[in-house]
Amino acid sequence: MKFNLGLSRQYPWSMLASTYITQYIGVAFILSAAVAILRQQGVALDKLALLNLAVLPLMGKVFYAPLIDKFRLSLQGKYRSWLIIAQACMTGLLVIAGMLDFQQEFTGILITLAVYVFFMSIQDVAIDGLSCKLFDIETRKLASSVQFSGNLLGNIIGGGLILMFYPWLEWQGSLWLLAALTSIALVQIIAFKEPAEVLDYQHTRSSQFLWRDIKVFIKQQKHWFVIMALYPIGSTCGFALLNPLLVDHGWALDEIGFVMKIYGSIIGLFSALLATPLISRIGRINALICVILIQAVALLLMVPLTFGFTGKLMVYGAITVHFIGFPALLVVSSTMFMDKAAHSANKATLFTLQFSFASLLGFLYSSLSMMLAKHIGYSTIVSLGAMFTFGLAFFVYLILKRTAKKAPISPLNLAPTD
Repeated sequence: MKFNLGLSRQYPWSMLASTYITQYIGVAFILSAAVAILRQQGVALDKLALLNLAVLPLMGKVFYAPLIDKFRLSLQGKYRSWLIIAQACMTGLLVIAGMLDFQQEFTGILITLAVYVFFMSIQDVAIDGLSCKLFDIETRKLASSVQFSGNLLGNIIGGGLILMFYPWLEWQGSLWLLAALTSIALVQIIAFKEPAEVLDYQHTRSSQFLWRDIKVFIKQQKHWFVIMALYPIGSTCGFALLNPLLVDHGWALDEIGFVMKIYGSIIGLFSALLATPLISRIGRINALICVILIQAVALLLMVPLTFGFTGKLMVYGAITVHFIGFPALLVVSSTMFMDKAAHSANKATLFTLQFSFASLLGFLYSSLSMMLAKHIGYSTIVSLGAMFTFGLAFFVYLILKRTAKKAPISPLNLAPTD
């Protein structure tokens, strides 16, 4: 089966970066800056809790993805069309939210932001599908680095810088600035020309049976799904406990916000960028094992914190190692997601399926670790997490190395390639 793309080697790196930045600008603003801003203006806590509902559309990405893969809109390009519509709606909705009074029209703001997140999730799926289409096996690792460094930069802007400049910008100025930043990506997407796919009959026909393709994909990648079900434990079981742990030991909220949001994100930005040369140097499988081991070390460094040793040096050390490992883990795993999805007609669906599966389990592990910590203590959870993560690195080595030796490279089995 042949699958050819008429691709230019001039990749749209600037468009990719700005689009991934805008993904997290709005979400970071909703979950971090907006909560602080509205609370300062006297909005009740029960109302602020409703802001979390605005990001619920992100949970539906795996259901939007098949529609984005299946339906081509009237604008040029399969994924470009969806990106233009999503980005234009995101920009407009931020402008509308800025025009609403949060004292009198809080419900309207909540609905507007929820619709904004819906279009942002469509943009997320479409840009991931486009990345799988555009980038070859050598450039996917850099594309993944751009993705997660862009997300982290968006997190810094939307969750940190906007909050810092809010006294001058105020509500309307903050939302309109976010809209202006989002429109930069829109202009770049409009100027971009998406290359056409050349699919043979067999591949075109198989795209009509999406759910069968998904079932076949999961069956062929069953070992990979086992790994995806396990590796989020190392990156979530300790980090989820860090905020309440620091509060319990007397850290001020502004100190916690700085070390977690600003300092951690800056370290993570460099980690995401440096993941590309790591993958190039040692290959995908070894890079995945390496970053899992770094996560295990981060958990070990957290163990003294759980016993009350929460001086700045100890805390900053643990957070530094965590943010060295976690964004790099996202880049490596995302590169492997792209490898597996790239040779299917349903690129956005298969990429989103893998990413959503790992992300959902990460959220579940975070919640579970908090519940268990209440009964058996911080130290037990973190210590068990560290031991499990060291064991997981060995398990990944055995599974992926064996899979790489047994399985030939095929459209649905490409991740073992280094």
